[in-house]
Amino acid sequence: MDTKKILIAVCVGFVILAFVSTSWAGETRIPLEAAKPHPNASGTAYLSGDTISIHAKGLRPGSVYTVWFVNMKPRKHETGAGSAPYVFRTDSKGNGAYASTLSESPFGEWAMIMVVLHTNGNPKDMKSMKGALKAPIPTTG
Repeated sequence: MDTKKILIAVCVGFVILAFVSTSWAGETRIPLEAAKPHPNASGTAYLSGDTISIHAKGLRPGSVYTVWFVNMKPRKHETGAGSAPYVFRTDSKGNGAYASTLSESPFGEWAMIMVVLHTNGNPKDMKSMKGALKAPIPTTG
C-alpha cells in the first residue's frame, strides 16, 4: 500500500474517532462504591442532563432497591432519581439495572447518587432502607 493511501486511511480514522468521541461526551460515567452493609457490591452510574442508568452487581439477590439524589448540606435531603417509584429488583445473582429519564439535570444540584436496599421489599417504606452503593455527582456533566 502506498503512503498516500495510508495517510488518507489515518485521516479518515481520526475523523471517525472525533465524531464518536463527541457523541459519547454527553454522558458521564460514575463508578459507584459499596456502602458498609454491601461490602461486595459494585456498580456504575451513567448520567446525562436528562437520563440516568445504573448497572450493579454484588447486591442482595431477589431484593428491592431504589435510587436517590442526595444533598448532605446544609441539611440532608433527597429526591428520587428519575420517575417514581425509582425502583429496580435484583436477579438471583444479585445483579440489577435501573434506567429513567430526568426532569432536570442533577449536575450542580445534587451532591450524591445513592442506591438503597429496602429490607422488607416495600420501596415506599423509608424506615427499612440500608445503603448499598453511592458516589459523588460531579458539578458539571
